[in-house]
Amino acid sequence: MYVSTLLSLVMVGATLSAPLPKVCKPNVVTKGPSAINAGCKMRLQLTFPAHSLSAVSTLNVRFYQENSRHGTLVHQVKAKEVKSDQATIEAMFPVGGNYLGNGTLIVTEAASRNIKCPAIYGIHELSILPSIPDVMCTF
Repeated sequence: MYVSTLLSLVMVGATLSAPLPKVCKPNVVTKGPSAINAGCKMRLQLTFPAHSLSAVSTLNVRFYQENSRHGTLVHQVKAKEVKSDQATIEAMFPVGGNYLGNGTLIVTEAASRNIKCPAIYGIHELSILPSIPDVMCTF
């Protein structure tokens, strides 16, 4: 009885100590494919609110596999390299075969620490399909 109670407390403690994902209201419009074959390059168009890039230094595009809390950085944009009046940028990056299945691309400012919602936040759902030799990659 004591062992099962102790095990239950350990499980609750591990669950409470895990980082909880912050759900924020998206303010970035993403445009890109909803499915892509592994081995292809993906083009993701990001449209931001006016002058929001001036508040951040770097944007990260991270891929989160389905049911995972740990994202992989797939692209980074330096805000200094974007013109001040430019509201749309394109991110282009290769899609690897080790991320097959459904996932989510999340665009945030690099300095976001999960304390509050970031100034820039966007979501794009994506399915990564196996590589097929007869399929030509298109953007």
